[in-house]
Amino acid sequence: MESTDLTFRSQEILRAVVNLFVETGEPVGSRTLSKRAPIACSPATIRNILSDLAEAGLLTKPHVSAGRMPTDLGYRIYVNGLMGRHEPTAEERLTIEAGYSREIRQVEQILAHASRVLSELTNQAGLVLLPGGGQLEFQHIEFIRMAGRQVLVVIVAKSGLVQTRIAAIEEDLLQEELDRISRYLNDEFKDLSLREVRQKIVERMREDRDTFDQLYRRALELSRRAFVEGAEEGGETLVVEGASRVLSQPDFSGDVEKLRSLYRAFEEKNKLVQLLDRCLASAEVAVFIGAENQIEGMDDCSLVARCLYVGGKPLGTIGVIGPKRMHYDRIIPLVDWTADSLAQFISHGEAR
Repeated sequence: MESTDLTFRSQEILRAVVNLFVETGEPVGSRTLSKRAPIACSPATIRNILSDLAEAGLLTKPHVSAGRMPTDLGYRIYVNGLMGRHEPTAEERLTIEAGYSREIRQVEQILAHASRVLSELTNQAGLVLLPGGGQLEFQHIEFIRMAGRQVLVVIVAKSGLVQTRIAAIEEDLLQEELDRISRYLNDEFKDLSLREVRQKIVERMREDRDTFDQLYRRALELSRRAFVEGAEEGGETLVVEGASRVLSQPDFSGDVEKLRSLYRAFEEKNKLVQLLDRCLASAEVAVFIGAENQIEGMDDCSLVARCLYVGGKPLGTIGVIGPKRMHYDRIIPLVDWTADSLAQFISHGEAR
């Protein structure tokens, strides 16, 4: 069902019900609508239209004598076709951009800051999902000699994401040898994704080792330890900021069982990762309302998120999650602007 399937008056009344319910948290009756909404209809006409919207599955009642409140479908129609947009204020933009810094080489720090600010500005939980290493494009690797036959491995993706790990080595290599290996691998793996790098290493390791010179053999062995051992094909990193803000919302505070279910859902981050992964297919803002989340315990929540594309490749996903009764008209533009601003800064080193 689309908003265009409704009459003009039905659209007006559905929009007014959603706006008033989001603002007050109270079911909306015909008398309230006639007093507070700019609708040129009599209370009797409003009652009839409310009844029609309820029959269409767009509105519901918490109990018989109460006013109306939007269903998941009602919110969906509102978001898709009836909602206005309140663009971020200059103050909100400056607050978000305050965390951008050319000195920060690790993109995850910038995204985590933006997620934290989104949580504060919206009073919802901020989410940021960094993609698994296999999705990133290799730019540079560096090996740093440590004590005890260990090497610190620093892998830098073209997006700016930095991964570090410690690898044990059989030979105690000098830093000069490690530098030679680094230079060789930087040429060998140029423009490949980290997943392709791992595949290439595995293939080369299966070849006849007698054909390899000493440098190449050492480079392959170090590469195996750096890229293959312990590597996860998914490996996404999810950061949740301000979950307590959602748990303290009046929509949940009076229902202990609902709070427990929501808390468990936040703890099971793999489900949130799967949900955010669904945003990777588009550069547009994704909105999952209520049961659309397909996560047990989050039927009363909505997610607003957008994937960041840098150089045509997905860098991560950022958004907020909170009660269905949220200010979509403000939060959707805020998430959208934040994603654009982040992509601009990461690509060009300057704010939008």
